Amino acid sequence: MQPSASAPVRCGLMARSAPLALLRDAGRVTVLSAPPGSGKTMVLRSWIATDDLAGRVAWVSAPRDAQRFWISIADALRGTAAGSALVRPLTPALGLDGWAVVERLLADLAPLREPVWLIIDDMQDLAADALHQVEQVVLRAPPDLRLVLASRHDMRLGLHRLRLEGELTEIRAADLRFTVAEARDLLTGAGVRLSDAALARLHEQTEGWAAGLRLAALSLAGCPDPERSADQFSGGERTVAEYLLAEVLDRQDERARRLLLRTSVLDRVNGELADLLTGGSGGEQILHDLERGGAFVVSLDAYGSWFRYHRLFAELLRRELRRTARDDIPALHAAAATWLVEHDCPAEAVRHMHELPQAPMLPEPLTGSEARVLHYLPTHLTAAEIAQQLHLSVHTVTTHLRHLYAKLGAHRRHEAVDQARALGLLT
Repeated sequence: MQPSASAPVRCGLMARSAPLALLRDAGRVTVLSAPPGSGKTMVLRSWIATDDLAGRVAWVSAPRDAQRFWISIADALRGTAAGSALVRPLTPALGLDGWAVVERLLADLAPLREPVWLIIDDMQDLAADALHQVEQVVLRAPPDLRLVLASRHDMRLGLHRLRLEGELTEIRAADLRFTVAEARDLLTGAGVRLSDAALARLHEQTEGWAAGLRLAALSLAGCPDPERSADQFSGGERTVAEYLLAEVLDRQDERARRLLLRTSVLDRVNGELADLLTGGSGGEQILHDLERGGAFVVSLDAYGSWFRYHRLFAELLRRELRRTARDDIPALHAAAATWLVEHDCPAEAVRHMHELPQAPMLPEPLTGSEARVLHYLPTHLTAAEIAQQLHLSVHTVTTHLRHLYAKLGAHRRHEAVDQARALGLLT
């Protein structure tokens, strides 16, 4: 997007009530932070059009070149009705000092007496110096200069004081997710009509992600059987896969990319599991960085211990894993199953056991409790000792052992262990 005094307003913009209400009631500074394709730009354009703010909004996209950035800021502010009489023109010059420009802009804007909104888009592309300079503008700007900082991830800005003073509004991915009703409006606008059940499934699959729903609308428009196509819509769909590859996966370094691909076999991941499946270290920090970086990684608890991937992104990752490292997949499932049994997550362990190539040979799948008992069979622990380890009664453990032997077609403990290993249920 090229820098301009106001964002271009397109026909057919959706006026989404919840995000619009947040922008209308916002404090002096608004941080709009969400992954690519979350609808940040479209919400801002809709807000400008709906509230007729075109003459009062200065909009720039952050280039990496600091001189171009500040010239764009000055030009955009001069393009507003109030700023045109206050902000002096800024021209390119060798050695133009960003800090001097900040002081000049603040001096020019000091007499401002009517609201002007400065939207800085793509903040994640700003160099460190320019980011610190923006922070100074944010903290020292006159009351009638409202700032909207849009980024793919949280920026390291010293805004804690504004938060405490109630001058900071934070809008994140959860605030931008489409509701089911909004998803229906979007699809209807594209000429796509779905039953309530099909719409609910599509909304669940996309998790209300704006780009996912828009790509689904494009895919389903003119489709002879939209209900069936909606049910099959996934991260492997060509347009979705291309978007997620270009905007998310291909932007990661090799360590993060390896972690994402190899842990995609999991329903949820923590640092220890990530290190196990990648054969590396530092998995927890990488997961935190990916979450903060807007890479479709979602924290599942307040402590940031467990994470999951957005459904469409997880499907794309699994497809890429099959394409690039298909032979490694059974070993990843086996390692995950062992770790999950050891950490008292038997139900999840069983799912990975069933993904192993030999698992279908079992006449009947193992239950979670049976999987936990199976983990102790290669040891020399007695049934009573296994019961003590699992906090079960001896009777319960012997019942599980009897069922295990029957399912494995074994009569003795060592036979059950050998058969379980042959089936990939033990490593």
